Amino acid sequence: MKLLFLSIITITIASFAVGQGCSDAGLCTTGGLDSGFGKSNPKTNLKYSTIFGLGEQNVFHITSQLELNIPVISSQVLQIKIPYNFTFGNLGNISGLGDLILSANQHLYSGENSSMQVVAGIKIPSNDANKTKDGFSLPMAYQTSLGTYDIILGINSMYKNWNFGLGYQHSFGNNLNKFEHRYDNPANFNNYNESYNLKRADDIMARIEYLVSINKTKIVFGAIPIYHLADDVIKGSQKVANSSGLTLNLIGKSHIFIKNNWIMEMVLAAPIIDKESRPDGLTRSFVAMISFSKSI
Repeated sequence: MKLLFLSIITITIASFAVGQGCSDAGLCTTGGLDSGFGKSNPKTNLKYSTIFGLGEQNVFHITSQLELNIPVISSQVLQIKIPYNFTFGNLGNISGLGDLILSANQHLYSGENSSMQVVAGIKIPSNDANKTKDGFSLPMAYQTSLGTYDIILGINSMYKNWNFGLGYQHSFGNNLNKFEHRYDNPANFNNYNESYNLKRADDIMARIEYLVSINKTKIVFGAIPIYHLADDVIKGSQKVANSSGLTLNLIGKSHIFIKNNWIMEMVLAAPIIDKESRPDGLTRSFVAMISFSKSI
């Protein structure tokens, strides 16, 4: 009964929040920054996730993602994330390989009730973010890649039932997307944010989470503020007004340990504060994920 009650609270928090969900450019979900509970796993871990989100102009996003965590030396883990994205909206249906994320997670300390780890990662674009339809460049909401190389740095600390994290993401240069508002664009195109040669500003993130354990189930409640440090830039020098500022996300997660070392994870995230403009196409009104992982 207690487990059911906590699960209902988790779903309610995420369902009633509106705005831009925790679908960032990689900072929220890079290994070591996504949660700090538990000690480093001495075995290779394989994880498959399906992620759902509702974005700009009610575009529906589905991501199928493979994730591999490989211990390499003492207290260090390499992570590889390979997403494949599907997008469904009023401009059509688009699919393709997403951006690859490679990261290294180094435990500095791991004790009975506390741990600390540092993370460094790189996001590698799968394409130039300029997929087209009938010769017209599509907005970023339909692109399967952000089109830039990014670095991700962070630190995460756990103490008893509390988890704290800080992260930073920097994008190098601009992408090659050519979407802009034009008189000859097909119907509905001009309802989307312009993103011509988008240059994303840097992000900083904080994370605070609390863990409740019930038998073989772990339930985590948390808040993730992400601050976009400046306005994004398009067309070389044109700033996108109101694209900087704070997004505050609430998140609920459950980890259920099942037979033969399998773990099922469910995540719901949604914001209570968001920005007015998001030219990178990552706007979400909610994000939901279900995943299965196993040590191999």
